[in-house]
Amino acid sequence: MSALTLELREKRDRLGLKGPRAAEWLAAQGIALPMTPNTWTHSEGAVAAGAVLVARLGTAEFFLEDGAGGTTLGRIAPALDQSPPGVYPVLREDWAFLLGGDEVHDVLAQVCNVNFAALSLTSRPLIMTLMIGAAVLVVPQSAGDGGQSGSAKRHYRIWCDPTFGPYLGESLGEVVIECGGRYTGVSG
Repeated sequence: MSALTLELREKRDRLGLKGPRAAEWLAAQGIALPMTPNTWTHSEGAVAAGAVLVARLGTAEFFLEDGAGGTTLGRIAPALDQSPPGVYPVLREDWAFLLGGDEVHDVLAQVCNVNFAALSLTSRPLIMTLMIGAAVLVVPQSAGDGGQSGSAKRHYRIWCDPTFGPYLGESLGEVVIECGGRYTGVSG
């Protein structure tokens, strides 16, 4: 049995890109890409501490987040200063949360209209939806394997625009607490 927890995640390097040559540019930088929109992968394949999460938001739009201790995005971001044709950076200053535990689907049912419990994790889905009125990106994963199997307990990585971060954290945190969980990583 795992305790229900919403965790405000530490700041990590993030990068957004879009444009007709964004996929080609990322591949040239050695980044593995998901093949279809609304899916994700890890650039190094395995779920290592430094692995980059790569989400394909559309045909030609990507969201990337370095793993804890990762240096990949810090290495490739300066190459964008050369303004490669057909590649347009998108500012990403998202707030990031991790939601998990035994009652996670009860919480999600109260704050969002997506039935997350019914999702197959083997296709590595990326969900763009509203949660308590705030636009979010959600990556469902199996705890411990980065989403490789559907059998382990699930957790959800959630990102939102920084202007909605405090609101989402407070509102979602209240629901988690009402369901017997805790909200961690909050400062001040």
